[in-house]
Amino acid sequence: MEILGTQVIRPPRAKGRGGRWVGHLLAGVVLLVATALLASWVHVQSITYRYRYSQAYRMQKKRVQIHEALEIERQMLRRPQRITQIAENELGMILPKVEDRVILE
Repeated sequence: MEILGTQVIRPPRAKGRGGRWVGHLLAGVVLLVATALLASWVHVQSITYRYRYSQAYRMQKKRVQIHEALEIERQMLRRPQRITQIAENELGMILPKVEDRVILE
């Protein structure tokens, strides 16, 4: 660069250097790759969460079925006829007859 008086004279740029378009192309490629990686990550996360949701839904459905079956069984076991049947058949217990009763005073 030469200074002549108060005017600054710069040499002309060489035309064969490339320059800005290479930087823009590189920035575009980097942005495209980053976008593709982000989209892939979001897709994988979506599939993972759908799988987990499906598993949790199946487990909840199975638990509800078990709960309903246990509730029915509980209701059946609370009936007095069922309690009497279990006591007589499985435990060998019988209701005492009137003459077998003892009154304590």
